[in-house]
Amino acid sequence: MGIGLAVMTLEGYDLVAFGATAPLLHRYRPWGLSLPALGVLGSLTPVGMLFGALLVGQLTDRYGRRRTALVSLVAVSLGMFTCAFALDPQVFGAGRFVVGLGVGAIYPAITPLIFEFTPVTRKNLYSAIVQCGVTIGGSLAAMVANVLLHKSDFRLEYLVGGGVGLLLLVMTHRWLPESPAYRRTSAEAQSAPGDGGFRLVLRPPYVGTTTLFCGMVICSFLLIFGMNTWLPQLMQAARYPLGSSLTFLTLLNLGATVGGLAIAILADRAGSKGPIIACFVVAAGAITGLSVKSPPAILYTVVMIGGAGALGVQGLINVYISRTYPVHARGSAVGVTLGIGRIGAIAGPTLGGWILAAGFAPQWNFVLFAIPAVLGAMLALAIGSRTPRRLKGKAPAMRPVEEPAEPAL
Repeated sequence: MGIGLAVMTLEGYDLVAFGATAPLLHRYRPWGLSLPALGVLGSLTPVGMLFGALLVGQLTDRYGRRRTALVSLVAVSLGMFTCAFALDPQVFGAGRFVVGLGVGAIYPAITPLIFEFTPVTRKNLYSAIVQCGVTIGGSLAAMVANVLLHKSDFRLEYLVGGGVGLLLLVMTHRWLPESPAYRRTSAEAQSAPGDGGFRLVLRPPYVGTTTLFCGMVICSFLLIFGMNTWLPQLMQAARYPLGSSLTFLTLLNLGATVGGLAIAILADRAGSKGPIIACFVVAAGAITGLSVKSPPAILYTVVMIGGAGALGVQGLINVYISRTYPVHARGSAVGVTLGIGRIGAIAGPTLGGWILAAGFAPQWNFVLFAIPAVLGAMLALAIGSRTPRRLKGKAPAMRPVEEPAEPAL
């Protein structure tokens, strides 16, 4: 679990690095980036994540979780170094795309790996602990930008990420084991390829649930990438200084860390559906609340609550997905849902740039960002009509899912 936490911390750093340096990139005169152009650059990483998840997810079930994790770390490190030494926006964008390929590939490997190593009654908690790495890394990215970067010098942010990635690659190669559940089922899955992986996820009885999961992840990623990319700019539009805006980004991720753990404990006892709905509803309320001018203490609290809901929900969704599908299709299921879900990650930075460029009143900027949270709650309600217990009874008979289904709510 320690290696998984470290890997996800690096992923969180890589993802938030762009949002933390977005104001500096916007002011970097040699490139002259407009807000819409900046939004397009921010969307290149999610585009890479979409291809990484869709292409690599099914390979995770075929070649193993460990190999996929190692290859993805190589891609992330190379992408970060490319950004650090880029001489123009085109090369910088290519680096962000490669980072996205690596990040997109690692989720279908780490998510089922952690799920398969943890006890039945602690899967949400352990997943949340590992998922905390994303928010911890995001907070570190904001802190590095706040402390080390000056004026228009954005390159050090990416140099740090690339160096840490190479160090983590060595550690992962030495200490990360392969999943025992994967080793037990891989021979059976390869002997009956028509009953597993990608095909199983996209055909009855799973296709309807897969579609709903994709919609939930789209909403979740739109919130995560939209807020992490544009929160500093949103707060600046509301007339907060840059240093204070980066503090909000740090608090957003810290709130997700603490709140995500508390919600995960609840999900292990009550099931995933209710806590997922609660996260989306809380996120919608908190983001809308940021549109109201408040004293700093109240504003900081609202930001942390919003982080717990908007950024903390994805860990619960990951466990829900992993519990729904059998072992030999688990990586493919995570890859498909997170890959299609990257549509939201692509839309978040792009729509945020358009919203800010449109010149709406600062209050409306926050209200528009709350809409995906409302949609996510509605999709979570809809998925309750197709419970994992019913699906498990209809699943193709290779090896049964060894974990009990989600408790009914």
